[in-house]
Amino acid sequence: MRAIVQDQFGGPEVLELRDVALPHPGEGQMLVRVLATNVNPIDWKMREGQMAARYGDEFPMLLGWDCSGVVEAVGPGVTSWRRGDEVFARSDVGTGRCYAEYAVLNCSTVWRKPARLTHEEAGSLPLVGLTAINGLIHCVNLRAGQRVLVIGASGGVGTLAVQIANNLGAEVTGVCSSRNIELVKSLGVDEVVNYETVDPLAASEPYDVVYDTVGIYAAEEARRALTEDGTYLTLVPSEGIEFFVPGQTEWQPGKGYFVAWSPAAKDLQMLADWAEQGRLQAVIDSVYPLEDIIQAHLRSQTGRAAGKIVIQVGSV
Repeated sequence: MRAIVQDQFGGPEVLELRDVALPHPGEGQMLVRVLATNVNPIDWKMREGQMAARYGDEFPMLLGWDCSGVVEAVGPGVTSWRRGDEVFARSDVGTGRCYAEYAVLNCSTVWRKPARLTHEEAGSLPLVGLTAINGLIHCVNLRAGQRVLVIGASGGVGTLAVQIANNLGAEVTGVCSSRNIELVKSLGVDEVVNYETVDPLAASEPYDVVYDTVGIYAAEEARRALTEDGTYLTLVPSEGIEFFVPGQTEWQPGKGYFVAWSPAAKDLQMLADWAEQGRLQAVIDSVYPLEDIIQAHLRSQTGRAAGKIVIQVGSV
């Protein structure tokens, strides 16, 4: 099968398209024919070696955490899935391994692809959607009527965070640049703040949650925009931030958290249900074929993508 492989850490030029052996599903696993995947910032950070302490340095390395595709085969003990099922997932196998025509996935990390979505749309959702769910639901237990400030509202996590917060009944303010104001408005926010002209933390009324999807603020700095019990969430661990592990850590008011989570089918089901109801849309910045993975990584590293950068691997 064709796959994107790297034999060393480095810039995007280390990514190579070549033929590799077809993987086989084990106990509790499935083999999926990947039709779409995407680029997350963690992908190029892993490519560069920034994440080696967590994910290792064994080569050849095959990246790619998300996928949407069709079940090709199932492993021993799998009875809930069969060949031909359309699925989407956030892989937890090794370094992801979804930059390929086929990927082995643990069934616990897979859910049925929403019928309303294309594979490109579904393949853009898992990691960013689960990041938002784990932060807003499993960590802070966001409730209707609470006020949320989403910094980076036009980015991959941000576009999902504002929609999920809105679905939960929160009052949502999205922060973005002038060029993305109309996009963020279309996602159902109550207010948009243009950070080019206004200090996002200078609100007249404090927020219950500041969700910094860019990691631009320090926890102490963000406190001035929060209620006394308010929570600062960030995607970039820094001073004053505690790690929150869903199911293990107890949320405490007034603290700042980086949420470390594992993919779960029940959370993907939440995303799928909202998508089927028309209450969650995928925001796609651009689509690249698998052979243009280098250009896709370069686009991601500009930090200017609005929504997700999708990689088209195959066709139905």
